[in-house]
Amino acid sequence: MSHTKNNQPIKEITHQDIYKLQDTWEQLQSWHEVLGMLEEFFEDETRPVNKQKLVRKYYASSKVFRVFHKDFNQTMERMKKQIVELRCRKKV
Repeated sequence: MSHTKNNQPIKEITHQDIYKLQDTWEQLQSWHEVLGMLEEFFEDETRPVNKQKLVRKYYASSKVFRVFHKDFNQTMERMKKQIVELRCRKKV
C-alpha cells in the first residue's frame, strides 16, 4: 500500500478519472464565448432603442440562456458526482 509522507494511504485515481473530469471542465469552458455574446447583449446601451431589433435579440438571447442553463446544471451535477466518486475511492 502506498502512503504519503505523513503515512496516510493514497487514494487510487486513474488517468481515466482525470480525463473524465477534464472533459466535464472543457464542456463548461465551451460556454465562454457564447456567454460573452449574452453579456454584450445585456450591456448594450445604444440609444435610441430599435424595439423590433431588441425584441428579436432578447428572444434569441433567452433561448441561448435556457440551453446554457440546462447544460450548465447537468454538467455541474455530473462534475459533483465525479468528485464525490473520487473522494470515496478506496485507498491503496
